[in-house]
Amino acid sequence: MNSNFKPEKSNLYSDIWRNFVQAELKNKSTLGTLLESAVFGVYENQSLTLYFKDEAVCKKAQGKRDSIQKKLTNQFRLPCNRISFITGSAPITSASSTPTSTVTTRVEATHSQLRNPLQALYWTQQNFSYNKDEETEQRIKILTNTVSVEQSCNKIYEKLRERTLKLVDNNRDNTLSVDFNWRLRVGGTRGFRELLLPVLHPVFGIPYIPASTLKGAARAWAQKQGASTQVTEILGMLEGKNAIAAKVEFLDAFPIRPCLSIDIATPQWTWKDNLVKYQSEPHSFLSLHQPKFLIGLRLTTLGKQYQDKINQNQENQEQEKQDIVKIVKQWLENALAEGIGSRVSSGYGHISNTPANIQPSNKATKSNYEFELWTQGIYGYNPPTKDNNYQGDLEFRPTSVRGILRYWFRAVALSLYNASDSQILEAQLFGELGQPGKMSISTKTNLPSLNEPYCYRGKIYLSATETKYLHLAEQLLILASHLGGVGRGSRRPLHLLHGRTRGCHWEVTKTNSELPLTYNESQWSNLFKALKEAFQKIQPSTRNYISSPGVPGERLQDVLDTNAQVWLVKSPSQIQPQQFKNWSVEGSTRNAKGEALDFLYNNTRFKGVGKGGGNENVGGSFGTPSYVWIKSIFPYREQKYQVVTIFGCDHQHRLNYAKELDKLRRQNQALLVFGTMP
Repeated sequence: MNSNFKPEKSNLYSDIWRNFVQAELKNKSTLGTLLESAVFGVYENQSLTLYFKDEAVCKKAQGKRDSIQKKLTNQFRLPCNRISFITGSAPITSASSTPTSTVTTRVEATHSQLRNPLQALYWTQQNFSYNKDEETEQRIKILTNTVSVEQSCNKIYEKLRERTLKLVDNNRDNTLSVDFNWRLRVGGTRGFRELLLPVLHPVFGIPYIPASTLKGAARAWAQKQGASTQVTEILGMLEGKNAIAAKVEFLDAFPIRPCLSIDIATPQWTWKDNLVKYQSEPHSFLSLHQPKFLIGLRLTTLGKQYQDKINQNQENQEQEKQDIVKIVKQWLENALAEGIGSRVSSGYGHISNTPANIQPSNKATKSNYEFELWTQGIYGYNPPTKDNNYQGDLEFRPTSVRGILRYWFRAVALSLYNASDSQILEAQLFGELGQPGKMSISTKTNLPSLNEPYCYRGKIYLSATETKYLHLAEQLLILASHLGGVGRGSRRPLHLLHGRTRGCHWEVTKTNSELPLTYNESQWSNLFKALKEAFQKIQPSTRNYISSPGVPGERLQDVLDTNAQVWLVKSPSQIQPQQFKNWSVEGSTRNAKGEALDFLYNNTRFKGVGKGGGNENVGGSFGTPSYVWIKSIFPYREQKYQVVTIFGCDHQHRLNYAKELDKLRRQNQALLVFGTMP
């Protein structure tokens, strides 16, 4: 072999390496499995350097050194006298540089020079420090570069779409076009700082849904419907020495356009030492935003023979034609309609275009509510800040709805059960890492209005594994929509403060339901009764527990115990958000704020800490959520009012605030519908 051999410019050394790995994976060889996670580092003077994240895999790959060298030299015309196997991250590398036998491919490269997102992710130098802010900044930089590179992958997506159609012989009946209405996460591997990455194709380096994931989803759905025998016959099985070959093959599904996006999870409350503490910690990661996939199915060689036999029997018996690809496609459509990937119970992985072949599901465990939300804005990883001139990226997030239901769940549970039982029950109902919950929440919304306050209209979809869990989810949703809001500013009604929109207003309704509740003590009493009964059906309790909401600096979860109070305050002059003609003028008036909020803001003994003083033990401060929730209610053709919820009235400052509301009660301007005055 000529030591001065140079591949053509279109066949860079990194491309040859990818082709080699792809061939091994296609042949399902052990070598391909070992090298799937390897990152091409540098090829220079017939010496190849490979990087592995996992030390054990690296050592196993070393044992295959001779086989790798032989195949690269003989089959792929890449002479390889030496291979270095290194555990760790690859240095910044340009896969688009034109290499020679004397010039290294290792150069300082910007993310725009990289060929695919996987390279941008793994070939970026990670200079993490012990400084938390610097680490967060570095993490965002790496994720941003990865997303930026994926935006230039249109040609890859176009070629793969053509490839999928070609593999199914351009038979559109054997494809499925799927749109996801929000985000999708199909779990992949652990990345830097143990970050869970979406699965990225080992050869093309772009996000995708593996064929195995699609097949598993279709199989699981069909088996739940009692079609185990047919599933085994068509999709095959392997149990020990017993094996049945599959008749239908699933193809890897690729997006048809760029969709990789930075996502964020920001838990506000965290269990620690049997207490729920306020600790807002954002965690950035990658997911697919409103992706659209083309999924392909095709008969295997054995499947073609099997289908021919079915067709022949059907012709002889004059039966309706049975197409096994069509059967599997229907299984997959139904599986996708229930959600796919991780975090499905939080709104991820739900399709927006409902296929025609969806079979009716168990209506007893599904429900939906219409909602309208006026808000200062719900945002993902890029919220409004001074640095971006308060112009963040708007995004309605179903996780916000799930988060607020979880908050109100704890507010009730901690009054009925001890902390340990409450934590266990919460994990069972809402799920935790690696464990799906018994409740699931998803939403469908319109695009928001262009100007503040932003308005969303749509539906909230609730589902559960059993009727009793669905009933609890419904009661929590009704409670949440009557005591507060959702997302940013959830503790205050919508208003304008110091020139900026604050708070939110949302209404949740259902056909033939009495929502929202009216200014009526009996209706509210029934709400709290129904809520408690829903908890008791899941886990009976005969005790009442008292829990403190803590103090500023050590803020704990609010609890609807005997120290909490819920007041209804008449607010006759208040105006609904959609009725404002000029928000910039009217948003700061009493008509927007309502009676209860206007009183809170105008009294430094109770308002939150800000301009002109305040009291963090009542209204809160930066880093200390308010102990008071205020929600505006606009019943149809009934008395307009505001709901004031006070937590921890055993504290003298909050008790003083409650006494002010009690004065209104004696004037027939307020009702106490939960709790008692001491």
